[in-house]
Amino acid sequence: MIYGKKISSIQMICFAVLILGSNISRANPEVISKESGLPTQLYSSIGQPLTDIKTMELHQRRFIDAANNVAKLFSQFDQKVHEITLAAKAFSASPYNERIQSQLLYKARQMEQSQNIFNNQYSQLQATMEREFRSFIAASNHFMDKQNKIKK
Repeated sequence: MIYGKKISSIQMICFAVLILGSNISRANPEVISKESGLPTQLYSSIGQPLTDIKTMELHQRRFIDAANNVAKLFSQFDQKVHEITLAAKAFSASPYNERIQSQLLYKARQMEQSQNIFNNQYSQLQATMEREFRSFIAASNHFMDKQNKIKK
């Protein structure tokens, strides 16, 4: 496929989100209080971890939404590739038919427009995913620092 490298990088990022998401799901106040030895109410009032967790969940949700939008974008682009492939096959079967030739040219123009739109949207979504991933990591590191301070 033409865009195989882009798909593999998206899959790597989605895999990282799943791993980080599983770590977030384990970071609830009851588990933290048992590990740290502090009561849940005291822990919540000292470190305010719930806001950190909510922030991390927000960044994770935004990242997953952007990843889903990339998947939809690939699906739409793949549909356009399929349409132009069918038009090219029809043209190769009867190359002297002007109607089929004009349909192929029309599909080729649509494909070019779709490719431009795809490239723009993909770069925007990739930037969004990178930004949310960095924000998620920053919030996670901040949360872990607070957790380590409370444990000491």
